[in-house]
Amino acid sequence: MLDDALLSELRKHGIDHTAYLQAWGEAAELLAAGDALFRAGGSNAIVKIDGGRMGQEVYTVVVSGGRLGETFYRKDGTDLRSLLREALSFYLANADSASSGA
Repeated sequence: MLDDALLSELRKHGIDHTAYLQAWGEAAELLAAGDALFRAGGSNAIVKIDGGRMGQEVYTVVVSGGRLGETFYRKDGTDLRSLLREALSFYLANADSASSGA
């Protein structure tokens, strides 16, 4: 199913994504930077959207493994862009020290 057809079908079921476009658009560059960074560093990243927490801390971001060793970042929040910014900053601050054993 092509994107337009899929989105049209979702609208028929009462799902309107347009309210979230701005937030995801603002987070897109950080997502792309994380994609490049974690592929190069061999770490894992998870962005979770938890519908059971709607209106609350619906997003969870986790960064672990690879150059982080046993250190990891995990946080819930309402602002995906802020969580991604924190996760990338955490990785940059901790990856080298974790991989060198410091």
